[in-house]
Amino acid sequence: MSIGIIVPGISSTIILMLMGVYNVYLSSISALYFPVLIPMGIGLIVGAIIFMKLTNFLLNNFYEKTFYSIIGFSLGSILVLMPDISFDITSIISILCILLGFLLFSLFGKE
Repeated sequence: MSIGIIVPGISSTIILMLMGVYNVYLSSISALYFPVLIPMGIGLIVGAIIFMKLTNFLLNNFYEKTFYSIIGFSLGSILVLMPDISFDITSIISILCILLGFLLFSLFGKE
């Protein structure tokens, strides 16, 4: 979870879903089940400190590679959220909208 909080473009929810603990986390939050919440909170704090220092080091020493890795994580998370991609007209329009967004971002981002 701490990676999802520290690194931009990475969602804590997706990380919990990939690890298979998202339902346990949600039920623990809704029921205030502290035997699960306390270890997760401790892990969140310790992980946040570690990943803040690691992200700072990587951005200071390997800026481009770190930046492109973050973009890759962001784009890769789309595939996790939409695993059943079919190539019908809606999907093609969605892909074209994504490409148009990247094009507009690259044109306006340079100014």
